[in-house]
Amino acid sequence: MLQAADRIIFLRRWRGTPYDKAERNCWWLAALAQAELFGRALPAADPALVADVRARAETMATHPARAEWREIPAPEDGALVLMGKVAGAETHCGVYLAQDGGLILHTDERHGVVLDPPLELAAAKRWRLTYLIPA
Repeated sequence: MLQAADRIIFLRRWRGTPYDKAERNCWWLAALAQAELFGRALPAADPALVADVRARAETMATHPARAEWREIPAPEDGALVLMGKVAGAETHCGVYLAQDGGLILHTDERHGVVLDPPLELAAAKRWRLTYLIPA
């Protein structure tokens, strides 16, 4: 795990990076943050899932790697955050960072890589947030 200064460098490097459907999407960022900030590997994403929302939701819910993570009731530093309107049908993801009152690192088409407070993100998108940590 990186020191606080290393985390700041990581965030400065990537914050504001434009979203790219094929190469710099939400799963790419979550995998990068998990690897570089927390030393955890996430499976590679199928690029075809970016365009197919239903297939993405099904894959996120049923992927074998999901069994390696467990849901937690409250966020903690490094938790993978799955986001969607319906539990079990999440289509977006990010990483919870326990800093500045708690922020979710994620990326989207409109803003690129950003840090958003969980309540603000959930309210703006009407998303349910599911927090997962390694089992």
